[in-house]
Amino acid sequence: MRRPLVIACGLWLGLLSLTALGAAGNGGGSSDMPSARPMSPQEEAQQAFRDGSRAVKQADKYSHSAAEAKDEGKRTKATERAHKQYGKARESFVFAIQRMPKMHEAWNMIGYTSRKLGEYDKALAAYEEALRLKPDYLEAIEYRGEAYLGLGRVDDAKTAYLTLFSGSRELADRMMVAMRSWVAARRPAPGNVSLEQVEAFAAWLEQRATVAQQTTAFAAPDPAVNAPAHW
Repeated sequence: MRRPLVIACGLWLGLLSLTALGAAGNGGGSSDMPSARPMSPQEEAQQAFRDGSRAVKQADKYSHSAAEAKDEGKRTKATERAHKQYGKARESFVFAIQRMPKMHEAWNMIGYTSRKLGEYDKALAAYEEALRLKPDYLEAIEYRGEAYLGLGRVDDAKTAYLTLFSGSRELADRMMVAMRSWVAARRPAPGNVSLEQVEAFAAWLEQRATVAQQTTAFAAPDPAVNAPAHW
């Protein structure tokens, strides 16, 4: 169920106020644009988005290193570095929406970084805003689906997958990988769901994987994935 916009705005009011001063002081991050004239709000937003995207790539690398690390100390250090970079990236994306409130790509990435920081309420609120601005934004639907998994909302995750399956096979495949990883992690430690729910979800995944395999040859090219941003 989509949360009302007023809830989303309320969740983000504190974050916006906390980051406004710091972000304004540095323009949302380092800038590689000429300083001959002041940047427009749109240019500032675009620069901040690029800065945030670079920080996310670095954070994802640290996160991957943490997942692969065998040594607990190295894993902890990589996790801390990833957390720091995700926080830095989110500050840039928040600055971007302060300059361009309708930049749905930035709202989506606020959701992504918040999810990586374990702040699922903020993540879902940001995804809802991205989808309010662009209802057919499939990448936000996929990211939101992964947030649903983190909260154990398997029925919502199923709905997200089915939406992606009809709109973007590449994103549906990405969601399938995330769902299978969730099952593997929850089988030994179900957490806030029952083992029966985990196994039922696993059975559903196998059914959907069979359908996907049978229809792969008929899937159309996917122009929406990795498409350039337009502001």
